[in-house]
Amino acid sequence: MLALVALCGCKSAQDPKSSTLAHTGESWCPDGFESGPSDTCFAIPESANKDTPVLVYLHGMYQGHGSPAEWSAVTVAMNHGFAVVIPRGKRGLCAWRAELKDHFCWPQDAEDTQTIKGLVSEWDRVLWQVDALLEGGTHKRYVLGSSNGGFFASFLATHSMFPGQAYAVVNGGPMGPPSPKARPVPILLVSGRDAPELALRDATKELHETLSHASWAHGYCPRPGMAALTPDDVEAAVRFFKHDADGTLKPQNGTYPCDGAPAAVPARK
Repeated sequence: MLALVALCGCKSAQDPKSSTLAHTGESWCPDGFESGPSDTCFAIPESANKDTPVLVYLHGMYQGHGSPAEWSAVTVAMNHGFAVVIPRGKRGLCAWRAELKDHFCWPQDAEDTQTIKGLVSEWDRVLWQVDALLEGGTHKRYVLGSSNGGFFASFLATHSMFPGQAYAVVNGGPMGPPSPKARPVPILLVSGRDAPELALRDATKELHETLSHASWAHGYCPRPGMAALTPDDVEAAVRFFKHDADGTLKPQNGTYPCDGAPAAVPARK
């Protein structure tokens, strides 16, 4: 699970709306993002309106302030008119090796639902405030997770733990089988075929097979390249989410098209 600036035009800290949110402590937020409540960051695109969707990005494990390349890739979503919320994982959740004990990570124990529910509930305030800044009521929410965050995103999707319209998982795998009580949502899987981390490639394939076995419609889109999140990965997720938003995302034989990425691998019968 080892996880690993071209910025869009977005509202600055001097914008009257964005400056209404309180800032507490030292900000870890990427350039172009505001500090939100409960250790979160957010950014609103200049083109925001009552229909602007919100993308929640779940990062890979990291130390310090994270990878500039990863944060830069995420800004692609803002270039396409998405508001972006970045919550931060917790230290100690990936301490399976001593050198990882201070990394920020997402829960990986599917049995620890109390921790998972508590962490997800911390996003409520920033999502409410972003909705308020965007105006027009509650906005559609989408989730993109990468690596360690991809595993967590897949669990949230397959257990209905967060009300996302659709999900995209980049180089992430399953945290157990889907819940039979979960409401199926569209899921896009992207994996780097050339990633040296064989476990990540195998994990994404395992997630594909897990979803297929559960007859859960999804897209499976292996791509050339390594495991790190790329701007092209975010582009693929944004296309997927936009098709969901406009009602044109339709599965064919249980498979969603990759829409510009390599052809989707058909889901198993």
